[in-house]
Amino acid sequence: MRRESALIMPVGYGWHDHACWFHTGSEAWREMLVPFFSEGAARGERLLYVSHRSTDELVGDLSPLPARDELLRGGDLTLLSLEAYRGTVDESALNEQVAQIRKAAVTTVEAGYRGLRLAVDSAHPIRSGDDIAPFVHAEMMFDEIAARLPVLLLCGYDGRYVDRSAAAALAFVHPIRQRVVFGLGCALYADGEEEHSWRLRGELDLASREVLEVALKALPVHGDVHLHLDALTFIDGNSTYALAEFAERIAPHRLVLHDPPTVLSRIVEVSRDEFPGLRQIASVR
Repeated sequence: MRRESALIMPVGYGWHDHACWFHTGSEAWREMLVPFFSEGAARGERLLYVSHRSTDELVGDLSPLPARDELLRGGDLTLLSLEAYRGTVDESALNEQVAQIRKAAVTTVEAGYRGLRLAVDSAHPIRSGDDIAPFVHAEMMFDEIAARLPVLLLCGYDGRYVDRSAAAALAFVHPIRQRVVFGLGCALYADGEEEHSWRLRGELDLASREVLEVALKALPVHGDVHLHLDALTFIDGNSTYALAEFAERIAPHRLVLHDPPTVLSRIVEVSRDEFPGLRQIASVR
C-alpha cells in the first residue's frame, strides 16, 4: 500500500510517493527543490525537473544544487521546459508529457539508476470551478505513473496564484501533502497494486464534498473503475450520490467498490431503483 503522510520537507521519501507542495515564489520553491534533488543525487537516482518556465529559469532554480553543471553534463539531471504550453492545459500536450515521463522512468532503470526523482512546478493561476479540473486530471494521470513505476514525484504550485478551494482539490489527489494547506483527512489516489484502480480514504462529508466531485470529474477512465474503500471511515449521502453520478457518467463502464463500508453497501442496494447511477455500481468484498 502507498504511503500517506503530511509533508514537512520533501526529503526522506521513496518510490511511489507523490507529494504536493505550495510555495510563495522562486526562492521559497528552491528551498524545497534543492534538498529534494540533493537527496536524489546522493541516492544514485536520475533527476528530472519539469516546468512551464524557460530552460534558463530552470537552470537558475537549481543554482544552489551541488555539482549542478556536472549532473547536467553527465545526464544525471535533465531539464524539461514546457514554456510553449505556458498558460494552457492541453489534453494532447498532457498525453505527450505523460508518455515522456513514463518512458523516462523505464529508461532510467535500464540505464542503471535506482529510479527517477521528478519535480514539476507550475505557476499557473488556478481558480476553483471549471478552471481546476484539468489540473486535477493531470495530477491523477501522473499519480498512475508514480503508483506503478520507480518514480518519486514532487509537485510544486505557487500558492499566490491558487485559491484555497483549488489548493484543496489539488491536495486531495496527492497521498502526501501539506496538512497546513489542506487539513481534511481524506484523499483519492491511484492504487499501487492494480491497474486502473484507485483508493479513497478518510471521512467524506460536507467539508469534502466539493473536492470529491472535482476529483471524480477529473478521474481518468480506461474501462471499469475500481475504488478500494477499506480505509474509508465515513461517507455521507451527498458523497454517495456523487459516486452514483460518476457511475452514471462512465456508463456502460461500471464503478466497482471494493470493501465498501456497510452503510454505503446498504444505500446502494436500497436506492438502485431511485437513482439510475447506482445500478452501475458493483460491490466486492
